[in-house]
Amino acid sequence: MNRSLLLLLSSVVVIAVILIGAAPSLALPGAQNDEDAPAVTHGPLSGEVTDTSVVLWARGSVTGTLTFEVAETEGFDPIVDTATVEIEAATDLTGQVQIEGLDPGGSYVYRVSLEADGDNSEAVSGQFNLAPTADDPAPFEFVFGACLGGQGYCRNPETGWTIFETMLAEEPDFFLLLGDGVYVDSACPAPDNVAGAEGPFTDLAGFRTRYRYHLEDPSYAAFLAQTPVYVTWDDHEIVDNFGGPALQTLNPGLFADGLQAFFEYWPLTGTPADPNQIYRPISYGGHADFFILDTRSYRDPNVNWDPNPRTLAPKTMLGPDQFAWLQTALSESEATWKFIVTSVPLSYPTGFPQPEVDGRDGWANLTEKSGYETELMALLFYIEQAGLENVVFLTADTHWPFALSYDPDRDGEANFHEFGSSPMSAITLPPAENLDPTFNPTVLYAEGEFQGTLFNFGHIAIADDGDVTFRVVDWEGTERYTLTLPAE
Repeated sequence: MNRSLLLLLSSVVVIAVILIGAAPSLALPGAQNDEDAPAVTHGPLSGEVTDTSVVLWARGSVTGTLTFEVAETEGFDPIVDTATVEIEAATDLTGQVQIEGLDPGGSYVYRVSLEADGDNSEAVSGQFNLAPTADDPAPFEFVFGACLGGQGYCRNPETGWTIFETMLAEEPDFFLLLGDGVYVDSACPAPDNVAGAEGPFTDLAGFRTRYRYHLEDPSYAAFLAQTPVYVTWDDHEIVDNFGGPALQTLNPGLFADGLQAFFEYWPLTGTPADPNQIYRPISYGGHADFFILDTRSYRDPNVNWDPNPRTLAPKTMLGPDQFAWLQTALSESEATWKFIVTSVPLSYPTGFPQPEVDGRDGWANLTEKSGYETELMALLFYIEQAGLENVVFLTADTHWPFALSYDPDRDGEANFHEFGSSPMSAITLPPAENLDPTFNPTVLYAEGEFQGTLFNFGHIAIADDGDVTFRVVDWEGTERYTLTLPAE
């Protein structure tokens, strides 16, 4: 099947999903409640680590009490802290706790068990590292990626997702998931994939089914048990190329179901003011601050022109509150590096197969004035005016890995960089030949082919002197590209 036909068929499916409504949801064998004996069916996961706290997550087989225990040694003697949470059907038997008061930069083990009707399950365990304090320039490394289980590239019955074994072998301090962690709007047909969550899905029960299906891959589950995760979303957690305000008007139940499933199945807390807020800052030692964006919940429709030809009002991808937060957070950061995490790319044009009709989905306009370039220009102008250095954008969505440098003032020196990595398991594509030239990007690296096998992830190591090394690693462990940036 050629690329244009494949993408056209995907668009037809998406339109049908939105206009027609819910497709039948499939129950997942093996994740059904076993009333005879309680068990932890999914997880454990850790996430949102700070220098003193962590969020721990798991799912049980029946209603009951999840007990999380944290220790410094595998013998769990002594136990540093214990926390419990009641799980119920309303949250699909998922539960999480936040453990606080831990030692900065410490390494910990944890375990979780389920108690129900006087019976206790076998405990399952994991580990996590805490962040250094903001005044500690300790070295660390992390992996990042996106696009898992898309376009039929779901769980291979023979191998599963072995890319996560390769990622675990890197021994990262954490994993940054840049979106499309599930493709609920994409089918996983058997027998090419492990059966149980064929889809596509358009309701809460179906979304939960696909999340459980992902977490039952042995390599993925083992990786997440050993590696704390920070996560954001992109479009396929609900439906292709969606924007929050428009989708909430057109199909509010679909948006609510996607948001609920996302928060149920990740160790994610939101904020006291908004428990469903995804954008947030992450401080990881003296060398790095991360600004994790939500590029979906507040965006104007893709089909709107930028700026509006009648009012000259610019389009927004972030919404005014998130944009104002990002400016303030960047200006207050004292870290060596500022990593801006956006699920969609800056200059590679996205939005296929008919951008002139459906609009651009990423920041770039290219020839169709339907991207979000004016807002990006305002952000870059702010970064320049504030004198912020060592800015790196981490992006995804393209389905090929890449590294770009930018010289918008055209003085011959790069002002900032963009590093992209995808897919971990989805259709691979060749790099786009045309980039939006507005901010003067230079392609340092880009690689891929249509329906190839370049499943990949990004790896970033920050040395004690602040130098950053970016690598692209494929699913077999082969290094495809490396670049080191000195701290300024």
